[in-house]
Amino acid sequence: MKIKLALFFLISLATLTFTYGQTSGLSKLEIPKIAPSGFESVITTKLNKPLQPGAAYEIGFWIFGRQLPDQSYSYPIAVFPSSKTIVADGILDIVESVQPSPTLEVNPPPSFATRGHFTFIVRPDKVYDHLTVALGNKDIIPSPIDFKKDITVIGVFAKPLPSGPKNKSVQFKKAGINKTAIPAKIAERTLIDSKKSYTVSENNIKLGLYDHRRIDNDIVTIYLNGEIAVEHVQLKSKKQFFDLTLQPGENIITLHAENLGEVAPNTAAILIKTETEEFMAVLESDLGQSSYFKLLYEK
Repeated sequence: MKIKLALFFLISLATLTFTYGQTSGLSKLEIPKIAPSGFESVITTKLNKPLQPGAAYEIGFWIFGRQLPDQSYSYPIAVFPSSKTIVADGILDIVESVQPSPTLEVNPPPSFATRGHFTFIVRPDKVYDHLTVALGNKDIIPSPIDFKKDITVIGVFAKPLPSGPKNKSVQFKKAGINKTAIPAKIAERTLIDSKKSYTVSENNIKLGLYDHRRIDNDIVTIYLNGEIAVEHVQLKSKKQFFDLTLQPGENIITLHAENLGEVAPNTAAILIKTETEEFMAVLESDLGQSSYFKLLYEK
């Protein structure tokens, strides 16, 4: 019975991969391109529509590893956009992980991988027509698994993010810009900098909240500059919008998890809209820490 259920699950996921991939700009799966030194390629996909410079793209996928009877293993996850070959130089400047330190962790039965779905943001510096998912493997000790046979990647998608400001890191070197003091904690939670920062030209914004992937009853509170701005919102697939007013200069948007939903951690997509600008940030928080990003208001 367990074997039949497992086969049904894999067939269902394979169907999801084909359907979702085809509608999200992916053409076909190819033999994995050779990853740079220190990484093991797992899968390569060819894009129907190449990634173009000047735009931002959301890349997502599910990744699973074969369980070993009595041994755990763990490998960092990386995404390499490429054309003819994979180039490592400068790749960290254009690829950003939504999850901090994305890692495939697989434990022996009866446990499973701690997380299956991962998301990356790619801001191309040139045209790329392929994407390769790879695992970091810098250990001298031989791996207990076969990276080509024991690792499965499914549900790969690539889609453009809403256009808006160029989403470059905010520079605070200009004279006269007000910086907000960031406390070590808010509501007894340690604050984690997501390293995301954006600039808007209007102080009245609409903040949209929705569940980034699986709808699992996540409930969140949003803090603006240390004060509650949006309280106890249950995330849904449909965006829920709230009006916020920014102070001149730097503003801090913090995601506070009121629960962990059905699957930890609590993950929320935050859409920022003005009359002329729109962009998205994805934050993760749990019951011990809250993540934040910076929003600079400049006239």
